[in-house]
Amino acid sequence: MSSPQPDFLGPDVAYQATPQKPGKPRRPWRATLVVALLLPPVLLGSGWLAQSDSTLLLLLGVIVAMVALLVAWAYAGAGPGTFVAIFGLAFMLFVGPAMAETFLDRQGVRTPAVVAGFGEMSPRYDRARTCKLVWEDRDTGEIGRVETGGLSACTDDIKAGDPAVVVVDPTGWQFPRMADDVESASTTTWAVTGGLFVAMELMFLWGRARKFG
Repeated sequence: MSSPQPDFLGPDVAYQATPQKPGKPRRPWRATLVVALLLPPVLLGSGWLAQSDSTLLLLLGVIVAMVALLVAWAYAGAGPGTFVAIFGLAFMLFVGPAMAETFLDRQGVRTPAVVAGFGEMSPRYDRARTCKLVWEDRDTGEIGRVETGGLSACTDDIKAGDPAVVVVDPTGWQFPRMADDVESASTTTWAVTGGLFVAMELMFLWGRARKFG
């Protein structure tokens, strides 16, 4: 007859822990790469949405940009993330109008128009008036109307009934504008935009390096 087995291990028996499976190593570079690559095009798209003549699309662009900057702020940390948000917002405010002005100058359809009247851009400035333009679409024959201009385009020497030139966005994305008010973004504007882009990305990478460096 076999001897009974003890119900417990004595104090002299060393305790051996069950070996644990090693967990998956953290790979913060994946999230860093995704956010760093997606943030610029998201802000660029938001800036382009803000140039639309639709208020709804403008608000959508602002909301998308705020969400993207909030995510970048959270990933970079409070300190660097604040700079990421500041540089990112400035980048969006520069790149949106720069793209819109350049596109309208190069791709816009210049159409003869007539000055039908005037309006005021701001009551604080006597000379900041707008010109009400009327023109006929070359392709459809439809009559187009817009109130546009300002100090740079709708000058005091323009009278009602004078001929003018209106630049129409072929995609219908932007408001038509007077030809004298349309000009591609300058080299300085693009240089500032590029500098803001680089600063935003460097601040984000610095914040991630502080977290996992």
